[in-house]
Amino acid sequence: MATLTDIKAVASAGIVVSLPHAAGMQSSLPILQKNYKFSKVFYWGKMMGMKGDYLIAKGIEESSSTMKFFYCTDGVSWAELPLVTPEMQEACFKVATYGLLLSGDISAQLQIPVPPLPEGAEPPAEEVPPQFVTELQRLAVMVMAIEMECALCPAGALMKKVDHTIVPSPTYVGASFDAACAIKSYVYMNKPKPVDVNASATKAAADFLTPASDCVPAGSLTTSFDAANNVVTVRSLLYPGFITYNFVGMPIWGNCYSGNGLKNVDIAFMLP
Repeated sequence: MATLTDIKAVASAGIVVSLPHAAGMQSSLPILQKNYKFSKVFYWGKMMGMKGDYLIAKGIEESSSTMKFFYCTDGVSWAELPLVTPEMQEACFKVATYGLLLSGDISAQLQIPVPPLPEGAEPPAEEVPPQFVTELQRLAVMVMAIEMECALCPAGALMKKVDHTIVPSPTYVGASFDAACAIKSYVYMNKPKPVDVNASATKAAADFLTPASDCVPAGSLTTSFDAANNVVTVRSLLYPGFITYNFVGMPIWGNCYSGNGLKNVDIAFMLP
């Protein structure tokens, strides 16, 4: 999730938005926020397909943990992505062969292969109708997988209230250069830590997310500093194209993605 202003500052990390898309989102994202009564709406990133690309937006309700995703191809006409269910994930897994890219056509479908009959079993009397996975479902599953596995924030940037809603912390004023460059200074936004019943209320409100230093596999996150814009970026090797940016000394941070949505299955060969 990123604002269009922040995106310009992290262009050196490879995240850019074309002028027509940026112009469209300047007006369409506030309208999206108003229509759905979101507290905030962000540009999440771009999913690349063979025939075309999808722009993704993320809307947040009262809590950072309650979110909805939207897609479009022109930066103007947004449509909501379906809620990802375990059944949808399983169906997409059955058709997601290695290296299978999105087509870029939201109406495209992929047939789910029929599992072979057990040895000695008789075929059914009636032919089983074919089942399909739509491009829309694949897009929703990819976006949610990347969000759940990669989204980071600086430690202390979010707090959990007594009603369990997660909101920006009013006490977070930014990180020093050394802290911003350290992986241990970040936490996974969507991976809560086990609850410590002995922790004080203050600690429980601030320290409730899994540190990024626990990333699996170890070494799959790298940092770099852009002196021209005074921003540190954290790159994911697990999903190449996903970055977290953190402006040094300022409470400005975010996440953004630009890629084909595929997980890096060769990451073991990239790590020391």
